[in-house]
Amino acid sequence: MSKIKKLKVELNRDGSLESVHFINVYKHNQNEYDYFFPRSAVKPFQLIPLLHEAQNQNISFTSKEIAIFSSSHSGQEIHTELIKLIAKKFDLNLERLVCGKQRPFHELTADNLLKNNNEFTKLHHNCSGKHLAMLLFSKILNEDEKIYHTFESKTQSTVEEFFKFIFNDKNIGFGTDGCGLPAIHLRTDSFLKAVNKIKTTKYFKNWSDMFNSYQTYPLLIGGENRTDTNIILNSSNPTLAKSGAEGVLFITNNDESYLFKCLDGSKRGVDLAATKYLHELGIVNEKPYQYLSNLYSLNTQNTKAVTITVS
Repeated sequence: MSKIKKLKVELNRDGSLESVHFINVYKHNQNEYDYFFPRSAVKPFQLIPLLHEAQNQNISFTSKEIAIFSSSHSGQEIHTELIKLIAKKFDLNLERLVCGKQRPFHELTADNLLKNNNEFTKLHHNCSGKHLAMLLFSKILNEDEKIYHTFESKTQSTVEEFFKFIFNDKNIGFGTDGCGLPAIHLRTDSFLKAVNKIKTTKYFKNWSDMFNSYQTYPLLIGGENRTDTNIILNSSNPTLAKSGAEGVLFITNNDESYLFKCLDGSKRGVDLAATKYLHELGIVNEKPYQYLSNLYSLNTQNTKAVTITVS
């Protein structure tokens, strides 16, 4: 049984230490654990109750639809237009999304919207696909769609019961996520062991559909040059990768699962550590780390200003 591995990312400017990030690496078969908020990294599990109930009611989803439901997208046109199409298909009112307006993560998209005097909308929010899924789930469950995001709704209580089952914990906690939905708080080992557990349950087909959607449409999961998307695109074997806020990254190939958590909540820290470590393990090639290394070490004159080490 493996213990928690510790990684350190150091950034040196002209030979002087400028920043340090500490990252914990958890594996599915270790005997040590911490409590954490997976944030958006839980989305592959969070959407399973919707997929299962839809299956029971003979409602089918395409891989594209499943991918956008479980995404933390960059707000590019491929994301927002798909959300509009799904809303039309299932007769959903996009005004009922409670995720709020957000500047797209994709800089060119954001710049073009501003240049054309267009506003950022709820559809640009990175969690709008998940909110659309929850809105649809409330409709399938025949409850008031206006309360789909609340702890008291049947939608969220159904998700909570599934979480208690799949994570094997009746006492999991919840906070409120940045997008307004409940944010689960649980043990790292419970989270990672759920991958192997789900393969033995009635939800396995739903999990397989989820896993396959990540393989088929990785650009919908994050977007251009997003770390989880780049890991999926550059993995040696089929791999599901999902980033979460506050320095979380989850990956699995359905046999081995890893969770990375940057202790200071830095996206930069977790992305650099995870892509370097996964490359050393032979799980991904050098491209995801090389992109990030260039991003954080080159200045606006495209010359190297920072040296990065991961140890």
